[in-house]
Amino acid sequence: MPCKTDSGKRETALTHQAVVGVDAGDGAITGRMLPYNCYDMSTLFLIRHGQASFGSANYDRLSTLGERQVVHLREHLQDLDIVADRIYSGRLQRQQRTAEILADAQQTAITTQAEFDEYDAHSLLRLRAERSGQVLQSLQSTAAPPDPRLFQRQLEEAGRAWVSGELDAAGVESWPAFRSRVASGIDRIMQHEGRGKTVLVCTSAGVIGAAMGHLLNLDSLGAIRLSWSVVNSSLTRIQYDDTRRSLASFNATPHLERAERRAMITYR
Repeated sequence: MPCKTDSGKRETALTHQAVVGVDAGDGAITGRMLPYNCYDMSTLFLIRHGQASFGSANYDRLSTLGERQVVHLREHLQDLDIVADRIYSGRLQRQQRTAEILADAQQTAITTQAEFDEYDAHSLLRLRAERSGQVLQSLQSTAAPPDPRLFQRQLEEAGRAWVSGELDAAGVESWPAFRSRVASGIDRIMQHEGRGKTVLVCTSAGVIGAAMGHLLNLDSLGAIRLSWSVVNSSLTRIQYDDTRRSLASFNATPHLERAERRAMITYR
């Protein structure tokens, strides 16, 4: 018999997305869709913030497009009758604003946890530039507007150097420390929230990559690479209970896949 939601409706959400399930007990990969709250499993959504203000004086705020992306996500969740029992957010402005927009319709309290803060990309880029002699690309506005493609290339170079330990420096969070704090935040939620709960975590791409690394036992380079593919306002859905943790969907954007909205899909 198929699982149903609390309202008794057959659950069909996100069935058009590519789906894998990975059981944390034995690592076996399955190809089945796990419906929301199936067999009293809880649902954890990792949500990347809407588009931030790349190249402006304050990167850490949602752009006008970023606000619209998250509003469409909120409407999508409403259409599916998905009501969060709790919403978590990192401390960054773009993460908190994303949580506020989603919480607005649900009247759900927002819990702030530092474990879901993004890593300091600017510090990594600065260190990489100093040690390589490259011209620094910045998230913030400079004399010349940053080139998004050049920025992404330098971010990936800095990310690979970071996970290999080449950018370890006093006052800069190391990759092992970052991955450990993200894992701690994910584990704390799963231990705290009971069966059959729906939880949203509004965070950033690096955190989502590190979380996937933790849950799927990826190596460091695999985890950071995964983060580079995460889309603004995307949904990554994890089902869990006391003994199982399964990835149901990754980086889904059903709220932006209508023909008239596809141009709203952004990475930066």
